[in-house]
Amino acid sequence: MTITETLLELEERMWQANREGDAAFWAQYLRDDAFGVSKYGTLDKAQAVSLAAANENPYLKTELSEQRVIQLDDDNAIVTYRVDVTALVQGNEMQLPAYASTVWNRSGGEWRAVFFQHTAL
Repeated sequence: MTITETLLELEERMWQANREGDAAFWAQYLRDDAFGVSKYGTLDKAQAVSLAAANENPYLKTELSEQRVIQLDDDNAIVTYRVDVTALVQGNEMQLPAYASTVWNRSGGEWRAVFFQHTAL
């Protein structure tokens, strides 16, 4: 499997983990120093894992498009894409389209997310 295929699969799995409230995925695939930014502010790994476990606004559907992988070197890459999310917010289905980017780093043969940016449309 190519780096591009691997990282696009990991991005799909990340959104699947969001839909399923799978905090274990986040605990495994976020580097300890991982950091994220969205319209809600910033969060670190512990906060991201906690939010996934709480799954308070479950994602019902996530569709990725416009994916692009920018390989910086053999062990670092950026994945960017559009994600169309349908989420259950306070009992109501909401459409939450966004652009997202993840910086990935490979260490010891394993890819881990280092940084995540989520920009609501």
